[in-house]
Formats: sequence, structure tokens, C-alpha cells
Amino acid sequence: MKLVLAVVQQEDSAEITKQLLQDGYKVTKLKGIGGFLEESSIVLMIGVEDTHVPKVIGHFKSCCVSRDRYVNAMPFSPLESVPLTYPIKVNVGGAKIFVINVDEYHVL
Repeated sequence: MKLVLAVVQQEDSAEITKQLLQDGYKVTKLKGIGGFLEESSIVLMIGVEDTHVPKVIGHFKSCCVSRDRYVNAMPFSPLESVPLTYPIKVNVGGAKIFVINVDEYHVL
């Protein structure tokens, strides 16, 4: 048995959750904040048999797309009294997926 932990953007979470539930998987959602942009994200926990891992990852590939976003960056300049900001392009989205072996599983 495996535990699939996936960190996705909140805007992708509804569609991936819907697809996993329609396919019969049980999903636990946890809210989080982190990363470079400190935006809210969702951590999905899915317990599956080893043979189901590729199918679950396939759902993430179809739902969780990466996209470019512009954020304001502030250069460090000790000589300037007025900080200037300029937009930089960062890639966000997709999914960060961790597959963990489960030695034991108990329902109490």
C-alpha cells in the first residue's frame, strides 16, 4: 500500500478531487500556505494499492497544470530612498507528488 501526498494550488483542487472521487478513491484535503509566493495550497492524501499509483498520478497530470504568473519584485538598493518594484515571471501550479510506503494501516 502507498500513501500519495500531493501539493496542488487551490484553483486546481476542485477538479482533481472530483476526478479522484469519481474514480472511487477516498481523498483527504488539508489546507496549507507556503512556497515562494506564500499562497494557499491544498495537500491531498490518497491511500492506494501499489498498482493504482500510476492511475492516480495520471489524474494529477490531466488536472494540475503549471502556469506563469507575474509578481512584483523589489531589488535591494541601499542608496535608493524610494524602492522600485518590477514584475518578474514565475512558474506556479502543477503538483508536487510524494509516494510513501505504508507499512501498516488501521481503522479504529
